[in-house]
Amino acid sequence: MFRKASISASLILLLFIFIGVMLSQDRGRGYEMFLERLKQELSLTPEQVVKIQKILNSAQKQAELDREKYQGDREAMMRAMRERWEKIDKEIESVLTKEQRKKYELIKKEREQRYRGRRPS
Repeated sequence: MFRKASISASLILLLFIFIGVMLSQDRGRGYEMFLERLKQELSLTPEQVVKIQKILNSAQKQAELDREKYQGDREAMMRAMRERWEKIDKEIESVLTKEQRKKYELIKKEREQRYRGRRPS
């Protein structure tokens, strides 16, 4: 009886470890998907892709630090996220042409609308 309970507990623990590893690997996918969208919609040059990739890699590292720093403080986390996206937007805009910046404005507005739709009232 004790052995079955011990085996069950071990399996559950392994499952949680597996889920944790999978989730941590998925965290950067949002930035990757965002870059793919920008490549397509803005017709980025290879040089622009490299520069924006660096911007997003830096933002991903900062997001990980923020998750650790503000763990449990949802309001502070949201504030940090907004500030991070403001910085990302400015840095990306500095890489874009005038025409691309116009298109990027539409992408930003869509992102803001999606964010407002998810926020609790």
